[in-house]
Amino acid sequence: MTTKERILNEALRLFSERGYSDVYVGDIAEAVGIKAPSLYKHYKGKQEIFDSCVEKFYERMTQVRNDLLLPDTPQSELSYQTVDINQIIEFAIGLFMFYWKDEVASRFRRMLMLERYRNQDLNKIYEDLFVNGAVQHEETIFSSLITAGVIKKMDSHIVALRFYTPIYYLLQKYDMHTEQVEDAKKELVSLVTEFCETYKG
Repeated sequence: MTTKERILNEALRLFSERGYSDVYVGDIAEAVGIKAPSLYKHYKGKQEIFDSCVEKFYERMTQVRNDLLLPDTPQSELSYQTVDINQIIEFAIGLFMFYWKDEVASRFRRMLMLERYRNQDLNKIYEDLFVNGAVQHEETIFSSLITAGVIKKMDSHIVALRFYTPIYYLLQKYDMHTEQVEDAKKELVSLVTEFCETYKG
């Protein structure tokens, strides 16, 4: 790992523990094991480090979404006709585990949670990613599933809310209990299975 990568990793760790506002360049440098002037050889300052954290998160999120079984963007109706309940469950588990356990995603999410009440710009990022933006992403998917007849014909926004809400709830429930992986998965599978049985076409 390069020094620049170590700076980014340590900065994100500190941001997730203290919040962006309470971390200084000297703190990041100390965590990396270098002097502050050496850090400035890699980044202009804390804002550029933060911007790089945002970029890193979005890259990771795009990669994970592309790896999940349901597509990130609408595709042909035929491709959605082959989706079954097990794939929807796997998608939900993959999304939940990414936001809960992925080193980049979980730290980034926690940093935003700490800062959203102090910084309107960071609150907007939080809402775009984990509230409105997340529901809009699911709405796009479920709209295609409804068109394909996999999900009952109804308001795709409502379906997306009912799918995403348990994932968001479980993130809050298990966020401080990261060792309870099997319990979290079991509860999530139960909730998503009930969702699929309720809304399947």
